[in-house]
Amino acid sequence: MKGRIKDLGFGLQGDLTVTLTLPRQHIDSIKALKDCDIEAEIKKYREKRSMSQNAYAWSLITKIAQSVNPPMNKEEVYAEMLKRYGQGGIISVQKDKVSDVMRAFDYYVPKGEGQVNGKEFLHMMVYVGSSQYDTKEMSTFISGIVEEAKDLGIETLTPDEIARLRNG
Repeated sequence: MKGRIKDLGFGLQGDLTVTLTLPRQHIDSIKALKDCDIEAEIKKYREKRSMSQNAYAWSLITKIAQSVNPPMNKEEVYAEMLKRYGQGGIISVQKDKVSDVMRAFDYYVPKGEGQVNGKEFLHMMVYVGSSQYDTKEMSTFISGIVEEAKDLGIETLTPDEIARLRNG
C-alpha cells in the first residue's frame, strides 16, 4: 500500500521506531497485526502500469504474431519484444549453479563465459517480465511494440490515445 514515513526515532532498547501514515481504509487489517511479529518491506512508491496498457501491449503482440511469416506464437513475440524494448541486465552465474539460479528468470539469453579465481561463470542477459513494470517502463515497452506493429502495417492507436494509455 502507499504511505509515508512520518517520523523516525529510537526506543529505549535502541530499536529503530518508524511512524507511518497509511490510508484509513487499512485500519482493520493493521489493528489485527498490533501485537504480532510482522514482516515489513519499505521501498519507494512507484506507480504500477495500468491494465489498459497491458491489454494494448498484448493486443499488438497477438497481431504481430499473426502477421509475420511464418506466423509466430504470441509468447515468442512477447519474449522478442522484451529483448528489444524491455528492462533487464547482465548477471554472471557460477556454471555449476546455473540451473538453480536461472529457474528464477523466465526470459534470458546466454551472453558468454568467463573465469574468476579458477571458477567458471556464464554471463546471462536477463529480462524482467512486463507484469513487473511501472507506468514509465511499460510506456517504453509499448512504444517499441507500436513501432514494430507500424512497420508491419498493423493499425495502432492514435498518438493521443497512446498518450492516454501512458498516463495510466
